[in-house]
Amino acid sequence: MDEKKESVRGLFLIPYMEKVIGTLRANRKLPAVRTYTATKNSFVKFSEEKELPMEIMEVFTPSRLKEYQNWLRCRDAEWNTVSTYMRTLKAVYNRLVSEKALVYDRKLFSDVYTKVESQTKRALSAGQMGTLLHTRFEELPENVQYALAYFLLMFLFHGMPFIDLAYLRKKDMKGDCIVYCRHKTGRQITVRIPPEARALLEQYSNKDDSSIYLFPILDRQVEGGKTKDTEKLYECYGKALGSFNRILAKIASLLLPGVEISSYTARHTWATLAFHAGVPIGIISKALGHSSIKVTETYLKPFDNEKVDVANDALIGSITKYGEEKNAA
Repeated sequence: MDEKKESVRGLFLIPYMEKVIGTLRANRKLPAVRTYTATKNSFVKFSEEKELPMEIMEVFTPSRLKEYQNWLRCRDAEWNTVSTYMRTLKAVYNRLVSEKALVYDRKLFSDVYTKVESQTKRALSAGQMGTLLHTRFEELPENVQYALAYFLLMFLFHGMPFIDLAYLRKKDMKGDCIVYCRHKTGRQITVRIPPEARALLEQYSNKDDSSIYLFPILDRQVEGGKTKDTEKLYECYGKALGSFNRILAKIASLLLPGVEISSYTARHTWATLAFHAGVPIGIISKALGHSSIKVTETYLKPFDNEKVDVANDALIGSITKYGEEKNAA
């Protein structure tokens, strides 16, 4: 163990993370670049404020990780933010272990929060989704019309993530289908364009013949939509996402008072309504572009108890009805 400590002495966290970030950037894994950079900046601020050493052997200890978690919570960081930063540090730790710079300790992160809170609570009901689908668009401001159209298309396209909608190219439309690769996983997805999406596509698709994009989402952030700088384009997507979420909040206040809507809602709503409609998890998994059914099962796990409760209510109701009919006879 002493020999191992000597081997990592002088190895510091920040230069190592910057090296990892460089690799991620070279591989165009821009969401990961953003997450790793945010984690690095946060941990630097924590360490400087506490005047703590940044050597690898000093960073990856249960007490230091716990202290960092407490520091985040004292600054009102949400638990999902804490989890994101901790899971990023854990990924860095696992890299160091795989490079044999550290000895694996399975309990190292056991006392800090690394779970992911389910976002499925953001799903809308079928009635709420119907309200949005039958909204009179002409009565809304133009920017609100576009945001609502994007939201509905995301739902109609099997819960397509906003990032995939933003990056859709005109050439991805092939007859009655859209064929594209998921931005997150690279998995190819084929979506048949349902009739309900036709009018929205015709009205709100990109009218700029010089743009490669199907919708004018990135075009509004990059002049003409022309840039070969993928990182710059991703930054522009981030601005578009922020604007989209702000307008969705306005839509919710106008059409569904008391309900929260975000860019995640369309995807979670499609998955949830499909699940409750009895669509097999394998089909839901394929539609969402998940890497495995296990991911989908985790995604929908919070609704298992709800389905059991509904089944139980139906069972009790049938027994009660049978008893009432028998007594009436």
